[in-house]
Amino acid sequence: MGNLNKQQGVVLVAAMLMILMVSGIAVSVMSGSALDSKMVNATQESYRTESSARGDTEKVIKTELAKGGNSKFLEIKKKDNSNSEATLLSSGSKVVMTYENQNINIPLLDCPPNFAPTPDMKCNYLKLTTSQSYGKGNKHVMTINTGIAQEMIGGN
Repeated sequence: MGNLNKQQGVVLVAAMLMILMVSGIAVSVMSGSALDSKMVNATQESYRTESSARGDTEKVIKTELAKGGNSKFLEIKKKDNSNSEATLLSSGSKVVMTYENQNINIPLLDCPPNFAPTPDMKCNYLKLTTSQSYGKGNKHVMTINTGIAQEMIGGN
């Protein structure tokens, strides 16, 4: 019993230090897992937005093709550049069609090389730019560019 009176609490201090270290390690592991969770959620949202934007692009192409002769794809860039862009879809994504034929004096350009091309075949080059906002406060923008080379006979 006399030995108990002489103890200074060294074991108690050592145990408290060990508890403090283990608690610090636990806190850092938990904060790291919270950061990982945020990164996974941001990546998933980015993939969802990309998928949605691609779907909207395909929807615009399908809709314009279904219009037949009234499709904006069939319009040729006017000499005064008044129709160089057209907004085709604004719900969810904004899809803007741009006529890529730069020379307004020659409305159609030669098509990319094909196997056995049709003589006098020219191409109307279009670009669809699909933009969709995402993220907290919509501070990020996903933009997808799609090129279309539309074959047309003649052109001059």
